[in-house]
Formats: sequence, C-alpha cells, structure tokens
Amino acid sequence: MTLSKGPSNHWLPCCWRFVLPVVLLTTSFFFLLWNWRPVPQIQNSLQDSHRNSDVDTSHVDSLPSHDRNITVNLVLATLSKDDVSWAENIRIPNLNVIRYVSDDMNALYHPPIPNKGREALIYNAYIHDFYDNLPDITIFSHADETPWHMETILNSSMTFAMSHLDLDEVLQRQYFNLRVSWENACPNWINTTKTVTDTGKLEEIHMYEAFSKVFPTTQVPEILAGPCCSQFAVTRDAVKRYPRSQYQVNMDWIIDTDLDDFISGRVWEHMWPWLFKGVAVDCDIEWKAYCKMYHICFSPESRVRLTNLEEEKKFLEQKTGLLDELIDLLGGHKDRHRLEEINAIIAAEVEAALERGKTQERRMELLGDAYSS
Repeated sequence: MTLSKGPSNHWLPCCWRFVLPVVLLTTSFFFLLWNWRPVPQIQNSLQDSHRNSDVDTSHVDSLPSHDRNITVNLVLATLSKDDVSWAENIRIPNLNVIRYVSDDMNALYHPPIPNKGREALIYNAYIHDFYDNLPDITIFSHADETPWHMETILNSSMTFAMSHLDLDEVLQRQYFNLRVSWENACPNWINTTKTVTDTGKLEEIHMYEAFSKVFPTTQVPEILAGPCCSQFAVTRDAVKRYPRSQYQVNMDWIIDTDLDDFISGRVWEHMWPWLFKGVAVDCDIEWKAYCKMYHICFSPESRVRLTNLEEEKKFLEQKTGLLDELIDLLGGHKDRHRLEEINAIIAAEVEAALERGKTQERRMELLGDAYSS
C-alpha cells in the first residue's frame, strides 16, 4: 500500500521537532526535582550548641569568659511578623533584649514613623530614646538569625556570632561590625565623588549629599569602606561622641529623604563607622578580627586552605542553571558531593580554630599586631 503524500505526513516531523525537546526538558526537570536535595550547610556540620543548648554543649568551653558586671542591650529591628525567639539562646550574661517593631506604632518600642529607612531609623531611634540610660555595650541586629551576610566561619548564625563575641575587646575597640568579610566592602568600596550610577552599589552617588546633610560641619571623605551590613556592637562612650541632638538630625534625614528605603538604609551602612569612631575606612584584617573578636584563630596554613576552599565553593555555587544541574546529575552529583566535602572541611577548620583560640596566650602569639596583614 502506498502512503498518501498529503499534508499530514509533512506535519508529523515538524510536530515532533517541537514536542521532543519539550518532553526531554520536562522529563529532565522532574528527574532533577526528584533527585535534588540541598547541600548540607556548614552550620549543620558545626552542630553548634547555641542552636539548642539542651542538646549539645560542645562549644561552651570555647566561649569568652565575660565580666558579669558588663551591661549589654541587644536591639532588634523587626516587623511584627518576625520570630525572634532565637535571641533567648545567645550566651551573654544578663543580656537585655529590646525589640523595636517598625510596622506597629502600638508596640512598646517603635520608630517615629512606620516602615521607613529599614534598620537605620530604628537604631537611631533607640539611641535617642535611651541616650541617658545606655548600657556599657549595645548590639544592633536584624530580626533574622541566619542572614545571608553572616559568614560561614561564624556558622551563618547571629546566635553563634554574638555568643562568641569578646565583650572586653568590644569595650576597647568601641565599635565593631559583626560581619568581618571584606567582600563588596573593603578597602575602598564607596567613592563619594562618583556621579555615575554603579548598579553594584546604587547608594554610592547619594553618599556625598547624605554625608553633607547629616554631618554638615565635616569635610566629606572621598573613600568610605567597612564590612556590611548594619549589624554591630557599640559602646556607650562611642555613642556619646555626639550629643543626643545628632541622633534627631539622623532620624530627620531618614524620615525626610526621598530615597527609596533600600537606598537610604544602604547609605547608613557606610556612615556608622564615622558616627561612632570618626573613621571613614574601618577594615580590620579579616583573620585577625576573627581571632581577636571571636577567638576563632586560624593558623597560617589553614588560612591559605580556607581561602582556596571558599573560592572553589563560590564557583560551584554559581553553577545553578538547569544545564549545570543536568550535567552534574549525569556526572553522579560530582559538584554536589564536592560542596558537601568543602563544607565538612571548613567546619573542621572552624572547630580547630575555636580550640586554638581558647587561651589569651595562644591568641596573642597568632595575632601579633592585630591591625597589620
């Protein structure tokens, strides 16, 4: 029998040229979804005691021995929906938690107006409210216990970071940003003379005008730099470098600015070091800051190893496309297994660094001059 040469015989090949790729892609997607599982993160590997103090006490002996006479407030910038129960697990004696709620003007503590300036308005409002009743140290934090910007070396955890923070060192230093990393921050991140928008730092072109209005009697520094992201510890003396009226000026600028909240909040990230220390560039050597402030002390060899591992991890984590996932799947999850291996190695290095940092003598031996490379 001779097949008809009608239009249906020409339609079938064209149809399948469209259908086959769709079927293959759909099948691959569901196969990837079925086989996908998250890479265990370093915080799981560390099994830090502060996540559940009733289960694991493996790190208690690595915590700093705080002077119980030091008074500390933890100020949390939150929304009413936020769960901040994690703060109960922070190992700081007599910690007083003060929660400011940005979207509830009936809350006990709240900014002058709702939902403006992100954490910057809340931080300035707290200082203005408590100026005559400040503790020795105030720690300022967002509501999230595991923010993206808290480094893996600090277990990606605010509980871990605050519990390991050496308060005596904070008293000496006066102001300390809890994040240490120089990534997108140091040593010369913001140039206040720039007038062309950089999409990687949208706040940059607004820094000169903002700085001029907030600190009108000060010459605007050309370069502003320091670790992000507006979570820090500051002493009473550092806060009182300026009179209470300065904090009203700060709030007025945040309230009156036409800048988007995201931008105005970012602007303030670069002004805290000037406000509290009078410095435009606040960039401690990373590994020495970990050792001095958190007692996480890496040997020279481990520092090199960690640098290489972090670079490899960043490269692997950037391979997020469907094709990348499919290639990894067909290769037996080679990339995924390598990420798990890297996380385990980093966790082991941090454990060793905590052990290494337990004694003042060992820390000083490793540190030398804490502010040189």
